[in-house]
This record gives sequence, C-alpha cells and structure tokens, in this order.
Amino acid sequence: MKARRAKVKCTYDNVDISRDIAAFLKSFSVREVLDGEADSAEITLEDREELWQGDWLPERGAIMDIGIAVSDWEYEGDNRELPFGKFEVDEITNTGPPNEAKIKLISVPNNTDLRGVERTRAWEKANLSRIVQDVAEGASMQHYYDAPDDPIIDRAEQSEETDLAFLQKICKDAGLALKVTNETIVVFDISKYESADPVMTITKGRDNIASFDCRMTIHNIYRACHVKYKNGGKGELIEYTFTDPHRAKGRTLEVNEKVESIDEAEKLAKKKLHEKNLEEVAVSLSMMGDFALLASNTVMLKGFHVYDGKYLIMRSSHEIGSGYTSKIELRRVIDGY
Repeated sequence: MKARRAKVKCTYDNVDISRDIAAFLKSFSVREVLDGEADSAEITLEDREELWQGDWLPERGAIMDIGIAVSDWEYEGDNRELPFGKFEVDEITNTGPPNEAKIKLISVPNNTDLRGVERTRAWEKANLSRIVQDVAEGASMQHYYDAPDDPIIDRAEQSEETDLAFLQKICKDAGLALKVTNETIVVFDISKYESADPVMTITKGRDNIASFDCRMTIHNIYRACHVKYKNGGKGELIEYTFTDPHRAKGRTLEVNEKVESIDEAEKLAKKKLHEKNLEEVAVSLSMMGDFALLASNTVMLKGFHVYDGKYLIMRSSHEIGSGYTSKIELRRVIDGY
C-alpha cells in the first residue's frame, strides 16, 4: 500500500498557494468550536530566506480559504478533501533564530459589522429568528435558524455591544447555541445534534488513540431546575420544576427568567438543566486524523469502562506537522431532556 499523506489546501485572495505553503510548512492547525467561540487556524512556516517578512507577508484582513487533503489515507485510493471555509488573517508574528513566520486566522472577520462595530438598538416583541435575520443582513452575512422553538422576546436591547456579543447573550438566554462559520450565522439547539447517530465508534486498545484524558465533576451539576417568574402586569406567578429522572439526589438550579406559560417554563427548565449538566462527564482524545471528527458530530466510546457511551464533540482540532492528528473535546450526551 502507498504511504498515506496529508497536506494543507490554501487559497489567498482566491489564488491557490498550497504548494508555496507546503515548501515551508512546519505546522498547521484548525480549531472548530461548537458554540460560543469563533473557529480559528494557525500556520507556522520556516522562513530562513525571510520571504514571509518581505514580499510574501500576508496582509492583515486578507481572506484565506483553507482545508486539508489526504491521499491513500485509510486504504489505497482513499483521496479526500475537508474544507474548513474562509478565515481572515488576524495576526502575524515573525521570530528567530531560526526564522519563523506564524499566521493566525479567525472565522469571524474583525472588519465586519458583526465583530468590529459596537451598537445600541432594540427590538420590541420580535421572534429570536427575526433578530438573528436582522443582524445577519446588516452584516452582509447568511443566517440559518436550526431550532424547534422560536421564542418571542418582548424587548431585546443591544447596548454598546458588538452584534456578535449581543447575539451570543440572547441565544444563551433562550437556551440555544450560536456559531459563526463560513460567513453564516447559525443558531441551533444542541440537543438536536446530541440525538444524531454517531459518526463512529472509538475503541480504546483498537483505534489509533495517541492519548486520552477523562474527567467527571460534581461542580455546578444539578438534579433539578426550578423556574419561577411573576408577571408584573397580570400578577400571575408561573412555576415549574423539572427533575432529572436518572438522579436520586443533588441540588436544584434556580432560574428567574420570563416565561408566559407552564409549557414555556418546562422547556426553559430542561434547557437550563441540560446546559449545566452537559459539563459533568468530559473526555479529550488525540488520535490519527479523521475527517469525521468535527464539532457537532457524535461518537461512541468503547473500552473506557465508566466513561463508555455516546458523546458530543464540542471542540475539534485538526493538525498537520509530522503527521495528521485530530484532537477532540467531548461531553457525554444527556438522555431525556
């Protein structure tokens, strides 16, 4: 069988510079995050000839389209590409000796309205999806609302905040997640991704696992969530408590946020409890590069004893240096809510 190979694919201002990168590449990494942070990338280049300090120095704010291509990876003829999309050149450093150039990139451009401009404005009685649409269109970006619920917000106020910080806040309040990738704002319910079929089973002792780190915690983990809200106009008190059926004991999370009905209170209680308890069991793995190991996918762990089960990939890193490695951060999937 031919030797497996992995290489970086890169265009700079729509010009393919993959071969130029390959000749000087020391390391390459792309980091994907499911929720709350922008994706990022880093390219480290050998620069004995000082090309990356001169004519080849990329401009800050320039756009790179990056990906990974593999040849004969899992079997002979297994040739595939994994595109990660468009990234903006965010920071450049030149160090030595020996001379090196390091290019840091980010998926949310700083020069767009989304991350680069602070605003003050408000929405009255608007669906969350409408607010997301307004912000996306104002930033000349696409949007995708992928959640079963679309709450109406009586008043959403953006006060001297960037659009990105504002959207992150109102999505978190609604129990939803936010991701900005490839010029698109995506709002989604994490539980939908948890329910998806696993893309693979990772078995300790059989698969190419370089290292693992498993952790359990009781810090900020709850048995139940109690939602309580008093409608000042109607004088009506709405209360609901949701209890995890799999827990015999534990603390109760108290939430005081606006709800209009018991049904809304139940949904909010489940979302808030889920958000907290998702951090209870965490596993990190480093293994041979695999295109399936992307943030938002689920995997099954086997051979890890008490840590066996279904997990959601919260963060993934794909790295090329002496070889191609995937590193993933997992949270155990929660059943029932």
